[in-house]
Amino acid sequence: MFDVRDYTVICNSLETHKTNRKMAQLSELEVFRKTVYAEARGESVEGQKWVAWVIKNRARLNRQYWGGSKIKDVCLHPRQFECWNGVNDISIHEPEVYRQVCEVVDAIYHADPNDDPTNGTDHYHNPDKEGIPSWVHNCVFVKKIGNHTFYKSKS
Repeated sequence: MFDVRDYTVICNSLETHKTNRKMAQLSELEVFRKTVYAEARGESVEGQKWVAWVIKNRARLNRQYWGGSKIKDVCLHPRQFECWNGVNDISIHEPEVYRQVCEVVDAIYHADPNDDPTNGTDHYHNPDKEGIPSWVHNCVFVKKIGNHTFYKSKS
């Protein structure tokens, strides 16, 4: 007998497979650029740099709960960066802004980790958009830039 739940599982599995295939085709640098674009395109260059360093610092710290040691995996790890929740690509609607974000991200991608102006910052959020997340209690406030508040893990 046919069970509609079996059909739902099959459809969800196929959709996940298509999403994963699309994401697999994106290069690490492209995912890094698109993440910073989607997360910080309305921020100053300094704010964009700090978002990029958060991503790079998470990859450097190589924590499984952040996605491991690869920038692409950190960006795409579930529920870490809102811009990737439920999507398999990020559309570029502001090409000039994206070009400028690419310059910022490319420089940080190739930068020595010792050149990090954030001193290891590994979290940020927009309090106006999402309130105060529970993880804030495990972090130390570092700086507020534009709409984002940046933190560093206590441990």
